[in-house]
Amino acid sequence: MKSKHQIYCLRLLGVLAITSGWSVLFNRLELGRENILMLFNVGVLLTSYITSGYQYGILASLFSVMFFNYAYTEPKGSFWITDREDFILTAFFLATTLLTSNLKVRLQKQLKLARENEQLAKELSLEQERIQFAMEKEQMRSHLLRSISHDLRTPLTGIAGASSLIEESAGKLDEESITSLAKDINEQAEWLIQLIENILNMTKIESGNLCLEKKPEAAEDVIHNAVTYVKGRLKQRTISVSIPEEVLFAEMDGKMIVQVLINLLDNSIKHTKEEGKIELKAWKEKNKIWFCVADNGTGIKKQYLDKIFEEFVTFHPRSKDTGKGIGLGLAICKAIITAHGGEIIGENNEDGGAKFSFWLWAGKEETYGNRE
Repeated sequence: MKSKHQIYCLRLLGVLAITSGWSVLFNRLELGRENILMLFNVGVLLTSYITSGYQYGILASLFSVMFFNYAYTEPKGSFWITDREDFILTAFFLATTLLTSNLKVRLQKQLKLARENEQLAKELSLEQERIQFAMEKEQMRSHLLRSISHDLRTPLTGIAGASSLIEESAGKLDEESITSLAKDINEQAEWLIQLIENILNMTKIESGNLCLEKKPEAAEDVIHNAVTYVKGRLKQRTISVSIPEEVLFAEMDGKMIVQVLINLLDNSIKHTKEEGKIELKAWKEKNKIWFCVADNGTGIKKQYLDKIFEEFVTFHPRSKDTGKGIGLGLAICKAIITAHGGEIIGENNEDGGAKFSFWLWAGKEETYGNRE
């Protein structure tokens, strides 16, 4: 492989050969020595442009002056100059070509330095972004750990207190009190399971290890499973389910969609009063199966509408269940629905409360058939 020096020498020789040949043509056409000098000047500039370093431009300048002096000044065929005007013209040409060649090389160096500075600035900017991202990630991790610690402590304290009371009051509590304490323990345990499930799902999503096992599932089944799971937390709230008579099949990972519905229902429970109403419905629209969870609670504040599906975004509801949640539920919902190729939307109802809707691709009837 040829070195840069050899390549530049070949380019220099090529330019000199071309300019010398054209100068002979200019002379035969009697275009004037001034035009021939301009031709050589262009050759010097071209040499400086396609090479790197002072030496190539200087060589081009010296050769051009010597060739011009030898071929086009009196006495021709000699390097001796007898005419004073020819001497001044040749001297000015040599000075001009050397100056332009020098300026061109300096310009190349300045451009190279500017590119290096620009590259350095980009690298510094990228490094600053990486540092900022690392700091934000560390802050998010600290926030997550604090939130998890707080949210785990509350139900665990309740479980420990209720179980301790049952143990210490063995034989003294009536059956109704024992049943109530056991119910409280069960509710707290279920919430802990959901919290851990959300954390595990988010870990899988962020690591890219979330694997969906999509198959034909009936919307009625996943809705039933989700409602059954949250019934113990409804208390005085009511939940109504609305689904069409025809069986709606969709391509989904049933377990994941149940988790989405649980998160949305749990979100509605947190943001409605105990006498509040929650509605869950499903319907088919063209080749999409839609699910919707709506409530008449506090709704979504305007400043949160564009951020509700981001991680660790929480806002303060009126329900006494507030505080349960670390802001992962809706982020997980969005990630799961997006992985299914669907879309989830969060908005406020016109008459108050919030509404979350999402769709999944419907299955073809000839593929899934009808269920009796």
